[in-house]
Amino acid sequence: MRRLALTITLLAANAAHAGPISLGLDGSLNLLAFGNMNVGSSDVEGRVAVGGNASIGSYSINTKTGAGALYGGTGLTVGGNLSFSSGSVWGGAIVGGSYTPSQSGTVMGGVLSGQGFAFASEQQRLATLSSTLDALTNTGTAVDQWGTLHFNAAGQTLAVFDIQAADAAKNLQIDGLADGAQILINIHGTSVDFGNHGYTGFNKGQVLFNLPEAKSVLLNGGINASLLALNASVGQGWGQINGQVVVKDWNSSVQVNDAPMPALQNQAQVQHVPEPASLALAGLGLVAAALARRRRPPSRNCSTT
Repeated sequence: MRRLALTITLLAANAAHAGPISLGLDGSLNLLAFGNMNVGSSDVEGRVAVGGNASIGSYSINTKTGAGALYGGTGLTVGGNLSFSSGSVWGGAIVGGSYTPSQSGTVMGGVLSGQGFAFASEQQRLATLSSTLDALTNTGTAVDQWGTLHFNAAGQTLAVFDIQAADAAKNLQIDGLADGAQILINIHGTSVDFGNHGYTGFNKGQVLFNLPEAKSVLLNGGINASLLALNASVGQGWGQINGQVVVKDWNSSVQVNDAPMPALQNQAQVQHVPEPASLALAGLGLVAAALARRRRPPSRNCSTT
């Protein structure tokens, strides 16, 4: 029995690095905030779900052209109260709390009362996923070369790296990321400021930043990556992030553009729709977590040459 358990654990550890990794969310869900959303003068190209209250002005949701919905179905789901003063939401909205209509805010498809999203269970699932991803064994060490942090993804289906919060403000470069491969960058620290710098070799839909400890995050510039930062409030910033974003609070003017993780693209519902592959990866990752922790290099710090 002990030998069988060890065999399963080893297979799980290998499977966790085979990829693909997925947030397990529908590809149309561009921004998921489990807390509150307080924004103005920007947009999210895909769908949005907010667990708490949402105060939105001069904003567009679920459209790229301003002439039609990017995805069919509900564009905005709010668990608490919605204040929508100006802008447009395509595909309608579902609101769990109160909603006061505004003449300057247009909801194409109307506003329905209800829940529309399982926020509590999804938050728990994604917290487990974040811990599981953080437990994966590093495939290499990020190397600082003259102020640019290099991640060698050559030959990897899933390349895994750990860095500190201060490293996120450096120029970041991914080397050798093949088509269809992925890279996971776990960033450690309670406050993460990405700064304004270069992102070389970052391809849409292939990069995931996992921030398991972050309480506050600042985004600036242009980033081709998805973001998993369940406990973080994202403050004011500028620019754009091309990927799926999962946070606690979203208070940023950064544009969130449609570029989902690959495993669950083109699903019809905003609600979490798991696929067998993503569920299997999450389950195997839990089995492998203890082994992966023991195998991780002892230091999270990048090496300098």
